[in-house]
This record gives sequence, structure tokens and C-alpha cells, in this order.
Amino acid sequence: MAFDILAARGRVEAYLMDAARLVWDDDVLDEAIRQALRDVQAIWGTKLGIEGLDGELVTSLDAGMADLIVRGAASYAVEMRTVDRADVFELSQTGLELAGWAAQQKKNFWDDVEKLRLKQIQTSASAPYFTLPDPD
Repeated sequence: MAFDILAARGRVEAYLMDAARLVWDDDVLDEAIRQALRDVQAIWGTKLGIEGLDGELVTSLDAGMADLIVRGAASYAVEMRTVDRADVFELSQTGLELAGWAAQQKKNFWDDVEKLRLKQIQTSASAPYFTLPDPD
């Protein structure tokens, strides 16, 4: 199955247990996907994109990146919901639990982004830094 914006939304909805779309709408999910993609793009050497997101015509992701983006997008979506509900009084700890879950998911996401960055450096054909000429 191709990973386009519809598939990305569907996978994030499934990850968040919101297949009925009662909590998150397309705009929030698209922004969450956009932020996760931006984070992965920041450490990757080539342009990445998801078909249908911001006018992209094709999906350009390496293997395993779709799963990473889905998990990152889920953490961003929950974080946005937590911010949106910050001023709502609740006797339960649901808001704090959501915030804690989002923070843990974001930490896991960033750990995996760092692994991806290290893999990119290790498999790069050229050094990820410039070399200084020998002074001799």
C-alpha cells in the first residue's frame, strides 16, 4: 500500500485509537504529520515528502521512515490536544496522563530520529563535515 497523506492519516488515527475520527480532524493530523516529517527531514540528506501533503506529487521516504513519521505525528497530535485542553478543568488526571504519554512518545521519536541520523552519517559516501588541509 502506498504511503500518501490518506494512508498517513489513517495510520496515525489507528495509532491513536481514533478510527471513528471523534478526536482529531484532518487539519490537526496533517500538521502533526508535517511536523514529524520536518523533524526527520532535518537530519536527512535528501528531500523527503508525502504525496498529497503540501502539494507533493510523490512520496519520497526511505524504508522505515513511514513508521517513524506515524509515531512522531501521534506524539505531536496528542501534544496539540493537550495544549488545546489545558484550560479545561478535570477532576481526573487525564490531561496530565496525556501530557506524560505525549512526552514519552516524543522522547522515543527523538531517540529513533537520532539513530536514523547516526545511520545516515555512517553510511554516507562523504564525511558529514569539511576536512581541513594538512598544515605540512
